[in-house]
Amino acid sequence: MKKAVIISFLLCSTLCWGQIDYHTKKKKLVEQYQQAEELVRIGNLFKSAEILNEVLNKDPGFDEAIVLLHEVLLKRDEPQRAVALIAAKREELEAPYLNRLLLFQANYAYQLGEYTQAQQYITQLGHEVYGVGAEQVEFLKTSIQFSLEQVADPMPLTFEELPHPINAFEQQYFPSITRQGQLVFTTRDNNGRGDENIFFSQLTERGWAKPANISDQINTDRNEGTASISADGRTLVFTSCNRPDNIGSCDLYVSYKQGQQWSAPELLNERVNSPEWDSQPSLTVDGATLYFVSLRPGGMGKQDIWMSRKEDGEWQQAVNLGEDVNTPEDDCSPFIYLDGQTLIFSTKGRVGLGGYDLFKTLRLADAKWSVPENLGYPINDAFDQVGYCVSADLWAYFSASDASGSLRLKRFKIPENVLPQVETPRVFGRVIDARDERPLQAKVELLNNSGLIELETEGGVFELQKANQVKAKKTGYRTKLVEWSEFITDSTIRMEPFAVGQALLNEPILFDFDSFELKPSVSSQLMSVLELLKAHPELDIEVQGHTDSIGGQAYNQQLSEKRALAVAAWLQAHGIGHNRVFISSFGKKRPISPEVDPQSQQNNRRVEIIIRTVRK
Repeated sequence: MKKAVIISFLLCSTLCWGQIDYHTKKKKLVEQYQQAEELVRIGNLFKSAEILNEVLNKDPGFDEAIVLLHEVLLKRDEPQRAVALIAAKREELEAPYLNRLLLFQANYAYQLGEYTQAQQYITQLGHEVYGVGAEQVEFLKTSIQFSLEQVADPMPLTFEELPHPINAFEQQYFPSITRQGQLVFTTRDNNGRGDENIFFSQLTERGWAKPANISDQINTDRNEGTASISADGRTLVFTSCNRPDNIGSCDLYVSYKQGQQWSAPELLNERVNSPEWDSQPSLTVDGATLYFVSLRPGGMGKQDIWMSRKEDGEWQQAVNLGEDVNTPEDDCSPFIYLDGQTLIFSTKGRVGLGGYDLFKTLRLADAKWSVPENLGYPINDAFDQVGYCVSADLWAYFSASDASGSLRLKRFKIPENVLPQVETPRVFGRVIDARDERPLQAKVELLNNSGLIELETEGGVFELQKANQVKAKKTGYRTKLVEWSEFITDSTIRMEPFAVGQALLNEPILFDFDSFELKPSVSSQLMSVLELLKAHPELDIEVQGHTDSIGGQAYNQQLSEKRALAVAAWLQAHGIGHNRVFISSFGKKRPISPEVDPQSQQNNRRVEIIIRTVRK
């Protein structure tokens, strides 16, 4: 069950108001009351209740003590005792003090999502509420009415927990997802006391892959979490706390995908980070604009949302989004949608259903934002909604507690009217030379369940569509077939160039002693060479025969030639032209191993196939 809280911006104990004239004439009781106030302030709710009950036994009309005891009972999650206190004291309390109790009770029910009960209490209020301004009372009234209207007309949503092997940790939260379905999230074990780390999982045709450590370059024995990965999967901004180079307690770091690896994290400069707490990043599609949360001064109040742009390779001075977005209360958990215009964020400072609610706002001209709009029920409810992201196919990913207290990753499909219909930015893949990462002009085949899509790269780049496999072909390079789950980690195919003298087989073709007959066990090796030569007509090969050291050189020379001819004849019989196959025989001159033990001699009875020519 959610624990109800007293909203700090709405209600606080009588200690906040600097009371001087108490509703008792007994100095000793005032002293005891002030002692109870201090105990409440430091969180000792049981001793304070004992003292307040003693005070009220001696002076049942001490209104301030009644108000404070009621607050203590609610903070202890004892609403029935709080209700009983209201009933017992209703007749003797002055109206502003009774209104204060009713307001507290309404807020308690509101925080638990018991909106009808909250409405019953709030409608009993008179005009004056002890220690609370009319504007704050109206805020709670409006929030309760809004909540009732939302619950009466809910959006048709289905929430689903992500299946195994996701949710393998005690806690997983603050997800971020790329256009190609790579989900990045923060994990923590040991009942929430363990080290925070960043993990990822890839959504494939067969489901979610087993979550893996995103990089040993990024995760350390410190806390790393609340990460945002750009939609193209190449930039990662994350939060890390208490590192030796920290500017504040928690700062933002950036890492870039280089091939299959993430670069060493870089601490963002003081134009982004501050001596205060900085966290909860969200990157635009291209990774060039960063939204984040900070407790630094210069904002609207508590946690505020800030923004920095990357220009000429440098992150610029962070700016506060201003009162269009931020409030005097906590505003956090920004997520910038794929259109680069729609910002989804969480706040306690606007009319909602309780706790943190999700809102959306649209970026306008002149750094202005549209009036934030509550995303409604059941996207929002009485619980806190923080740490959301939205995929290209409009699934919202988030975390929520289960009955055991574990944080589990879940998702729901975003209704059409919640986010604007935008054209998903085009996604590109690359084909490069594996040696020097030079872009290659190549043919690309995308293989999926509905057939084959054939493309050609331009400057090494091709427009990508989702597939089961991706194949790249180019004259002078070994054809590369890549599974989708491997390919989308960085959307790059690395092609190995052919080179003269390069062996076509990882292992040579072996023969029995004093034999040049092809063994059945070598058929798979021969087929792989055959397929390669048919796929690459630009290659000519040299078939090299060898023997062991047993016998004379002349006999072994003839035997090695017969072995080479046997392989060449097989290839020619299966369609490889005579002009592409050359024969060499070395007898016992080039042993793999000079040793004379049986295994070494067996390894020397072989044929190797190497590239003789690569025609352009």
